[in-house]
Amino acid sequence: MMFNEKKDRSVCKKENFELIFKAHSKVLRNYIYYKCGDINLAEDIVQESFIKLWENCKKVDYDNALFFLKSVAKNIFLNSVKHQKVVLHYKNTSKKNNTDIVSPDFVLEQQEFYQKVKKVIADLPEKEREVFLLNRIDKIKYREIAILLDISLKTVEKRMHNALVVIREKIGKI
Repeated sequence: MMFNEKKDRSVCKKENFELIFKAHSKVLRNYIYYKCGDINLAEDIVQESFIKLWENCKKVDYDNALFFLKSVAKNIFLNSVKHQKVVLHYKNTSKKNNTDIVSPDFVLEQQEFYQKVKKVIADLPEKEREVFLLNRIDKIKYREIAILLDISLKTVEKRMHNALVVIREKIGKI
């Protein structure tokens, strides 16, 4: 008698499969949607998961169907994320390769400009240069610079202003 009950609850039976689909497809879609934020991708993953369930229906117990579906859906989602990372890496790599193919004149001009900017910054008065580099290179906030140098916030602002004025004047001539 028990054997017949299990046979009737086979995932391979069309009626049982439809019951599982109706009971779990929406929950599974929402589960994946909350992970990826893309409803179309979530629906695609749910469909793929149910296809896998159908392909493996003899191996999956009716009571464990939701667990199986969640595992498959999660794996499909993680594989799609890995694939997207590879695609993004390839795009970034190919962009870098494309930008490396520039004229030698451009590279030379870029290097010359960089050297001039370095010289302009090096020629700043020591106090302005110190504030400028702490803020723009080390990303330290004005308030933290004031504490670090034991000066007022207004002094930091004034030194930064003076540094920027000098840099704009000299780089404008470059």
